[in-house]
Order: sequence, then structure tokens, then C-alpha cells
Amino acid sequence: MTSPLVSVIIPVYNDLPIHIQQSMDSIVNQDYRNLEIIIIDDSTDSSTINAINTYLKDSRVLILREEKRLGLPKALNKGLSMAKGKYIARADADDIQALNRISLQIEFLESHPSIGIVASNVNYIDFDANIIKTRIFPETDQDVRRYIHIRNPICNSVVTIRKEVLDRIGYYDVDFLRSEDYELWFRANANGIRIYNLQEVLVNYRVANSVKRDSLNWQNTLKLKKKYFSMNYFFESLFGILSVYLYVMTPKSVQNFIYKKLV
Repeated sequence: MTSPLVSVIIPVYNDLPIHIQQSMDSIVNQDYRNLEIIIIDDSTDSSTINAINTYLKDSRVLILREEKRLGLPKALNKGLSMAKGKYIARADADDIQALNRISLQIEFLESHPSIGIVASNVNYIDFDANIIKTRIFPETDQDVRRYIHIRNPICNSVVTIRKEVLDRIGYYDVDFLRSEDYELWFRANANGIRIYNLQEVLVNYRVANSVKRDSLNWQNTLKLKKKYFSMNYFFESLFGILSVYLYVMTPKSVQNFIYKKLV
């Protein structure tokens, strides 16, 4: 197999040094070596900044910092604008990647030219990296096209995308803060980009706390589900919209319980 350049895009914002170490070690030690690792650091915490700086000893690592905080969508787009790879691999600063994650995904994309985006199943882990549960995502493009109207069909921190796909449909939409990844998958789906989830676990995904699931997240999710309502998937689209309304109407304690069950 050829080894095309892969650009790994990692946004960081005041993540704990121990989480950064676990995450970055899982990237720099990938068995796929032809990487450029682009870190967009929005941090203000000196311990986070110092933890990231230790990885500059790896010549593949580039750290981008701006004077003013960018926010996640703009930070991701900044990294994408710098990327030189044939493929874009997303990673987060608190998740732990399987060491063969990138090699398996690149091998799949190289042998399946009709697929534009690939991800995988995930283990959800807690603060201390203990596995909570495994989530199985819809596998085929047809499965994804149906499921996307109900829930986000892929895990953003284990996604690998052909750069040519992003050049064609555009980068993350900064107007969909908290839902920028979901918006991108909807847009890709609407543009005929085929998506596939490898049916194996390739990342340990650290579960977000409820703060990250704020009203803006649900407002933008609802906006997306309405915008991409599909008559071909009428019942899925209707259920997806109603589920958001029902969720936001429930008490916060119930929301947290549901989130922990569905995450």
C-alpha cells in the first residue's frame, strides 16, 4: 500500500495535561507514519500549553496559536487551510486513538475510492479513561443516510476525510457552533458523499459533560434537522425533530440521565 500524506487536525482548549499526553501519545505512535500533525491551540492555561509544547520534538508536529481565541469551528478551519495531506484525520485532545486507526482507515479509503468519509465504532470512557460502554454506529452509506435524521451518525474524533471532499463541499460552518460536525455530515450527505463506519472500535472517546450539550447545541441540531428534512426518510426525519423538542422540554436532571444512557 502506498503511504499518502495524512494531515491530523487536533483542536485544543485548556485540556488537562494528562489527557493531552494520552491523546497525543496515541497519535505520534500510530503505526502509520506519514503524518503531519496540526494542533490548533486556543488554550489560556499554561499547563495545557506546556504539555502541548513537549510534542514539538516530533518534527511532524505543527502548533498554531492566534492572539485571539478562535472557537472550535474557526480553529478547525484554520487547521484545514494549512493541511497538505491527501486525507484529513480528525482527533480530539482528550480521546485515545487505537494505534492502527489511521492505517486501517487509509487502507480502506485507498481500496474504496467511492467512499469519501470513514469513521468507526467507539468506546466511551470516563474522566479516568475507564470504558463505560461501546457504541456501534451505522455501517454502510445507506444506513448512515437513514440514521443521520435521528442522531449524529459518526464520531467526529475518529473521522478521516478525503481532502478533495472538503475542497468540494467546504469546511466547517462557523454558524453551527456546537453542531459544526453534524452540519458537515448533513451537507456531505446532501452532496452525494458516501460515508462508511468501520465496524471495529478505533477510539476511546472521553464523554463530554452536560455543559457541552447546552441550548445552542440543541438549537442548531434542531435547525439542521429541519433544514435537511427528507421525504425519503419521512418518519426518521419527523422522529428526529420531535425527539429534540421532547428532550429540551424535560428537566435538566432528566436530560443528564438520558444523555448518559444514549451517549
